[in-house]
Amino acid sequence: MDERPQTISGPFGRFTRQANGLIYFYKQNELAIDTSTAVKFLEIVRALDTSGAARIVVVQGHGVEYSFEAQRLLLKNDVIGMIAYVIETSAQYLTVELLQDVAKSFRSSIKVEIFQEIEKAEAWLLEEGSEK
Repeated sequence: MDERPQTISGPFGRFTRQANGLIYFYKQNELAIDTSTAVKFLEIVRALDTSGAARIVVVQGHGVEYSFEAQRLLLKNDVIGMIAYVIETSAQYLTVELLQDVAKSFRSSIKVEIFQEIEKAEAWLLEEGSEK
């Protein structure tokens, strides 16, 4: 893999793949994620990581909402393997906790965890991801 970071930005935020192989997604605030937005996210992730098991650090914005279909698409795909959400507020925690619960109900193979620090999210993704 190229050691230089690769970045793709858009109205929803910024995706950057770093030399450690992780994709960092910094979400915009006040973002409503519908199916078309979720499809775009997956296209970007696939452009940055063709492994079929991308490991993503999501820095959750404020006021982010997901439609049910977007949740299903983001939690049942062949692009992402693991997602570590980094949150700051209780509202962000509740949003991501719901996604975690939905992943379980969908029997998603994607591992979803919640962290308050990027460093802990990175450590989990690099450690757990190396076991695959």
